[in-house]
Amino acid sequence: MQSEVHKFPIKGFIETSFLDWKGELSSVIFFAGCNFRCPFCHNSDLVLHWDTLEDIHLEYIILTMRKFKHWVNKVVITGGEPTIHMGLFNALGYLKREGIQVKLDTNGSSPSVLKGLVNEGLIDYIAMDVKGPIERYDKWCGVEVDRKKIEDSIRFIMEGTVAYEFRMTVVPGMHHEDDIYQVAEFLRSSDKFFLQEFKPRKCLDPSYLDIRPFSKDVFERISRNVQKIRVTGIKPEERVVKFREKKTKIKAST
Repeated sequence: MQSEVHKFPIKGFIETSFLDWKGELSSVIFFAGCNFRCPFCHNSDLVLHWDTLEDIHLEYIILTMRKFKHWVNKVVITGGEPTIHMGLFNALGYLKREGIQVKLDTNGSSPSVLKGLVNEGLIDYIAMDVKGPIERYDKWCGVEVDRKKIEDSIRFIMEGTVAYEFRMTVVPGMHHEDDIYQVAEFLRSSDKFFLQEFKPRKCLDPSYLDIRPFSKDVFERISRNVQKIRVTGIKPEERVVKFREKKTKIKAST
């Protein structure tokens, strides 16, 4: 196992967390490096300066998890973007041989890797970040993105047998409300879609540290609208139009 360590650069490890796998107690492993440059990313050190961070050996992580195996048998693999490292297959293989369930956080840029991991039975849950409406993906990600790969990942996840969720970090100024509703409509038939509040800390682009998140009232209103879209398929502004059309039809019939 030692010879494989440098093929999957692990730069962070949390022994126990209630925050990273909804409803579950898990450990968290942070892989370094990312192929996106989302300006609002709050893991900038893992993206830009990961070579200055200390390596954490997988042997240490596994030995630590063995100590807590009666309480913690789940781990979240996050980053950065784990799927840019082909050594990910080896790392997850070691974890699965320990009987550990694996949740993968991903940006969906590598559908072939996702398919390989699923086909080999190496992941039990997928959480994919959707950055915004697909047609403007370069804007959200700070780099040129192969949008077809993003769409392929979404399709594969939704049509697959592995439990999953989609999530979107909403950033005032970068995302308009309609951007959020477009994503909600696009993912309407998915099992789960969550909004995440932007948190201005350690942002990849320092100017984003000055952006204030949506207020609690605004965020909750947007979240309610998203849930209505997932139920009805109708965006908030379309409800007004449809209501007026309905009233017109009623008047005409009388």
